[in-house]
Amino acid sequence: MFKEKFKYILSGVIGIAATGLLLAGCSSSSSNDSNGKTTLQFFSTKTENASTYKELISKFEKQNPNISVKLSSPSNAGTVLKSYLSKNSIPDVMAVGGDANFLQLEKAHVLKDLSGQSYVNKTQPVYQKMITSLYSGNKLYAVPYAINASGVIYNKKLFAQAGITETPTTWSEFINDCKILKSKNITPIEFTFKDSWTTLAVFNQLSANMISKNWINKRLDNKTTFAKTHKQVMAKYLELLNYGQSDYTGTSYNDGVAAFAKDKAAMMINGNFVIPGITQLNKNADLGMFMLPVNENASQNKVTSGVDVAFAISNKTEHTKAAEKFVKFLMENGNAKQYTKEQFAFSAVKNVKQDSALVSGISPQLEKGQVVNYPDHYYPSALDLTKVLTQTGVNAKSGMSTSKNITQSLENADKAFNSANIKE
Repeated sequence: MFKEKFKYILSGVIGIAATGLLLAGCSSSSSNDSNGKTTLQFFSTKTENASTYKELISKFEKQNPNISVKLSSPSNAGTVLKSYLSKNSIPDVMAVGGDANFLQLEKAHVLKDLSGQSYVNKTQPVYQKMITSLYSGNKLYAVPYAINASGVIYNKKLFAQAGITETPTTWSEFINDCKILKSKNITPIEFTFKDSWTTLAVFNQLSANMISKNWINKRLDNKTTFAKTHKQVMAKYLELLNYGQSDYTGTSYNDGVAAFAKDKAAMMINGNFVIPGITQLNKNADLGMFMLPVNENASQNKVTSGVDVAFAISNKTEHTKAAEKFVKFLMENGNAKQYTKEQFAFSAVKNVKQDSALVSGISPQLEKGQVVNYPDHYYPSALDLTKVLTQTGVNAKSGMSTSKNITQSLENADKAFNSANIKE
C-alpha cells in the first residue's frame, strides 16, 4: 500500500524546505572524493526504514572501503523526485515503491534496465510482473525487494469469546462472523476514516478481487467508468461500514490502533505494517491475519499485495559498477532477511520469509504467488480517491440510502478520475 498510507501523510511545509536542502547538497548524482573514494547518492521514498538502511550501508561500506553511500529519505519523496527530474540530477540508486513515484521516473527514461542482473532471478516473478505491468515493454527498471500485504488483522481472543473457531474463507462467512461478533456486543471492525488513506486500504482489497486487471487500461482510454463496473464493489464497501464502531468517520488511525490494542474491536482491515503499532501498545495482543474473502468462491480470493520497495539505478550515474555492487549487496539473502525482520515486511527475494506467526495466515498465499496488486498503483498519480471514499462514509453516517450513495460516490470517482487522467 501502498501509494496508500505514505502518499496521504506527506508534509508539504517540511517538504519544501527539504527539497531545497537536498538539491543544494546534491547538484550531481554522484561524486569522487579527492582521495578517489566513490560517493553514491541513495534516495528512498520511505522515511520509516531509514534506520535499517543505515545499518546495511554501514555493513556495505566496511566491505567496500572505497565506496561511500549517502542516504536521503525526505518525507515528501514525490515532490523531491520531480525536483531531481527538473534539475536533471538523478540519485545513483533509488528505493521506490511500485507506484506513481516510480512511474514518473520510468516515464522520464532515466532508469537503467536491470533485466540482465544476476540478482533478478532471485526474486519472485509475480512481483517482477507488478513492476513491468506499470509500463509498456519487458525491460525491468526496478528490481522488487520488499513487499507488503493487506488483509484482515484480527483479535484471536475476541474471536474465541464469540465462539468463532475458524477464519472465514468466503464473503458470506465473513459477514456472518461480523453478525456473530455484533450479537455478542463486540465491535466487529475498527475503521479509522478520519485519516482518509485508510479508506483505500478497504476499497483496494474489494476492487482488486472483483474487477479485472485489464479494467484500468479501458478506464484510462475512457472506454469504461467506475459507475458502469464498480457498483458491487461499492455495495460491499458500504456493507462493511455496518459493522464498524459508531464514530468510524471521526476515528484517527492512531486512535483506532490504540483502541484495537485494548480489545475494543475484533478486526481491522489494513496492511501487515499495522501490526507492530498494535504490539508496541499491547505486547500480549493475540493477533492473526487472514485475507479478506471478497468472493463467494474461496479459490478466487487473493491477497492484495504490492511492491513496497524496489531498487532502481540511474542510467545517468557515473558510477554504474559501484551502484550495481550496492544493489547486489542489498539483494543478498542475509541482508534481505534483516530488512524483512526489522521492517516487519515480506520479501520479494525467494527463500527469504517473514517468520512471524502473526502473519502466518497469509504467508502461504504470498509464497505461492496467490496475490493481486493494489489497483491504485495503476491510477493516475493526481487521483485522490480517498476523498470520494471518505465522503461515502459520511453519506452513510448521515442516513443516505445505499443506492443513492453508490450512484453519487461512483459519479464522484469518475469526475476525479477524469480530472486526473491527463497524459503526462
